[in-house]
Amino acid sequence: MGTVILISTVAILVAVVGCFFIWRLDAARAEEVDHPTPQIVPPRHALGAEQRSTQPRSIDS
Repeated sequence: MGTVILISTVAILVAVVGCFFIWRLDAARAEEVDHPTPQIVPPRHALGAEQRSTQPRSIDS
């Protein structure tokens, strides 16, 4: 009888802790979805980007 009570108690405890853990993972994922990361701006040297022409600089000596 004691073994059945022990196994039942452990099973209930594992279920409660597991539900809390899964709930926290779900909440963390929801927060991540609510606050998306900013989009990465492609570098100006990427294909199709406008080229800016600059005058060459002379080296002062």
